[in-house]
Amino acid sequence: MGNHLKLCIIGSGAMGTYLLKRLVSQKLPVSIVVFESADEVGTGMPYREGMNADYMLCNAFSREIPSVTRPLIDWLEAQPPRELGEWELSTHDLSPRAFYPRTLIGEYLGSEFADLCSKAQEAGFDLTIHTGCKVEDVSITGKKAVVSYSKSGKDGQEQFDIVLIATGHKWSSAPMIDEARLVSPWPYTKIEALPEGTIGVLGSSLSAIDVVVALGHAHGQFEEHSGRITWLPNEIETDLRVTMVSRNGVMPEGDFYYPFPYEPLQHLTEDAVAKEIAKGKDGLLQRSFALLCAELDAADPEYLEHLGKEARTLEGFAPGYFASRREIGGLPAVKDNLAEMRKLMRERETVPHRYALLRGHEVFGDILPHLSDEDYKRFSEALMPVFGDCYAAVPHVSLARIVAMYDAGVLELLATAEDATFTQSENGQVSVETEDGNRTFDALVDARGQTSQSLSELPFPSLAACFPDDAGPVLEPFKLDIGDKGSAQVYCLALPQILQRYPFSQGLANCDALAKTVVEDVSARLAI
Repeated sequence: MGNHLKLCIIGSGAMGTYLLKRLVSQKLPVSIVVFESADEVGTGMPYREGMNADYMLCNAFSREIPSVTRPLIDWLEAQPPRELGEWELSTHDLSPRAFYPRTLIGEYLGSEFADLCSKAQEAGFDLTIHTGCKVEDVSITGKKAVVSYSKSGKDGQEQFDIVLIATGHKWSSAPMIDEARLVSPWPYTKIEALPEGTIGVLGSSLSAIDVVVALGHAHGQFEEHSGRITWLPNEIETDLRVTMVSRNGVMPEGDFYYPFPYEPLQHLTEDAVAKEIAKGKDGLLQRSFALLCAELDAADPEYLEHLGKEARTLEGFAPGYFASRREIGGLPAVKDNLAEMRKLMRERETVPHRYALLRGHEVFGDILPHLSDEDYKRFSEALMPVFGDCYAAVPHVSLARIVAMYDAGVLELLATAEDATFTQSENGQVSVETEDGNRTFDALVDARGQTSQSLSELPFPSLAACFPDDAGPVLEPFKLDIGDKGSAQVYCLALPQILQRYPFSQGLANCDALAKTVVEDVSARLAI
């Protein structure tokens, strides 16, 4: 293959892996360099051993994970029985509908990255992989992008024609809320090292569930008998008390049965949305919400009526949704929901309104880049909390562990009081006002998940300096507007930055779709 241009990928996690997959499949005339700050490639922080425990589950089931060189289920079936045994799996346990540990997904991605590299070299690509190599800066000099990096205590620079930024999650090692210091949830060993006591967990979604389960493993053990999981403390008289604290005081419901591949929607379709987008930004959010209401009516005619008459308005939908969820009631509701979802899964019966919302959030992902800033703010406040609650369906094993700790009397779930603030005493304890009164914790773990950041907060100083603090979000095809027309092309798929306008972009399927968008744009520009 005649390689005419130099291209680099910064980051080899899930986004970087799917970018490489797309580059290789397009057979573009480029040489490729991959920079990875970790010592291993392909895994990324959410799936890396050492950052995550092997009991932390990915909430995407096997066949929802896009293939790299082969589907996950095919890779699993090719593993020797001894390797499967290390994951407490046998060939009989393998299923396209099963959930697997995130570190197992990491092994899959790492193995697939290696196979992808082999395929690239067989196809004639000039491919170089730098591990343990941290990119410190990206700058535009003349027609080239200069990537400055450090490796093994030595600094280096390399020039490129095309730069694809695929850095993933960015966590603070010392998170704060108001004036209170929080505990970072990563690596998981930080959580397991917390002593028994009164521990708060800020959040109630998937990251928070992982934190609670990690505390359960550190200070006790989960036992399974006849399909039921119980939790026993290491000491009969345990001092462990865990409180999950979130805005609404509800936890995402358990994974539920739905057909896959998906069945078509009736109203909130891609064609219908495309027509609304073509009409312009004015009123786009309201028109799209009307399509969502029509879809919910078609799926379950009584659902919106149950939420109340205000639920048919943008500002009234989320309050109605969460009022209904809270009316059912905290962790007792989680226990009831788990039993119901298990039953429906056995009977292969779906939950119509949940299916409509699950599918709906994906279609809304196409709408969001076209909204005005004002309407995007309305979406974030009015609809995003509902979509976030619905698409974060929890694997049943994870919920069963939560229920086990609740049944053992060491776990509760509370909503913060309105306009609650967090304070910290001189002895380090953190207090917050909840709807159940003031609560004080020996430690409060930040499990709110990845937050969005602006382009001016990119971790590359020279590149970040090209953008003001109020720079708008990066939009498809994710090419940054910097330098002259003939300058190097820089694309940004850094997770905190794309979350500004693509809040559903954290899943592996989203990584593959975004990578496809970028590589198709690179290919089109090379063809000019």
